[in-house]
Amino acid sequence: MMEKEGHIQKTRNPAQGTGADNRRAGQTDDHRSDENGHSHGHGHGHSHSHSHMPTLKKINAAFMIGIGLNTAFLVIEFIVGFAQHSLALISDAGHNATDVFSLLVSLFAFKMMQAKATSQYTYGYKKGTILASLLNAVLLLITVFFIFYEAIGRMGKPVSIHGNVVSLVALIGVFINGFSAYLFFKDQKQDINIKGAYLHMLSDAIVSLGVVVAGILMNYTGWYWLDTVLSMIIGLVILKATWRLFTQSIHLSLDGLPEDIDVEKVREMILKYPVIKGIHHIHIWPLSSNENALTAHLVLADTDLSQYEAIKTPLRHDLLHANIHHVTFELESKACEDQDCADENPGKICND
Repeated sequence: MMEKEGHIQKTRNPAQGTGADNRRAGQTDDHRSDENGHSHGHGHGHSHSHSHMPTLKKINAAFMIGIGLNTAFLVIEFIVGFAQHSLALISDAGHNATDVFSLLVSLFAFKMMQAKATSQYTYGYKKGTILASLLNAVLLLITVFFIFYEAIGRMGKPVSIHGNVVSLVALIGVFINGFSAYLFFKDQKQDINIKGAYLHMLSDAIVSLGVVVAGILMNYTGWYWLDTVLSMIIGLVILKATWRLFTQSIHLSLDGLPEDIDVEKVREMILKYPVIKGIHHIHIWPLSSNENALTAHLVLADTDLSQYEAIKTPLRHDLLHANIHHVTFELESKACEDQDCADENPGKICND
């Protein structure tokens, strides 16, 4: 029995015959018994929207503004940095270039989320958002490598720099990156790609502020070695902000449990309904950077499925607020044997 968007569709294997044939064999369209005495049903709940999830229109606006402003700034920053021989400005321009590219990749990933599912990609292309965040993290790590490579090459070879010019350009970056970070601030806790964009912009604003201070110091003290030191600090800031994004993206790419979901709390949420006396074989994984799925076996207290029908809507609503958007349940009238549970999950999370 499949349920979708609040509607119920009854499905039957052609080999089962008609409803009358099934009843004569001790089966119904919504309930059938296997040779082990288990009774099975399938409830599949989908909810494709949530009040806390960022809308694509809002995301588009934020990304397009961020892309436009940062593209213009990185061009200016690179030209000035090259003309002034400032590795700090060139490094920051390189960082901004990867940020622009990462914003483009993230925006493309969100577009992919809207693509319809196909026979080959039955969940659509939602996973592309996680792969995009992983690609963003890899690009930033590569940027860090080249920043350190250039900085090490300049050690002991300080280059004369007009600090006031460097400070002026960096000050523009503080405002541009700060405003871009503000665009992503509200939704950065709802999606890993938006969080990545927010971290990029925020770290850029902080780094630009550091460049402003360094430029002033170089202008009045002649400490040109600050440019090299600052570029290495920029590299460390990028590395710190990127490493968690990288590890989190790897975790989600491997279908790891989303960090905001507690399996035991989900279990308690489901078992609070008296009609459900047990749950096992629980699996929760990310479908995208902001949608999660759950499958589980539910052991019903009674073989009368009407009791389950009465609670499935509020149950689906509870799970939605637990950040679980796609749900598939297999209904049973008898708990599985301990050995069966242990075989599927050595951690024995399936024990009733």
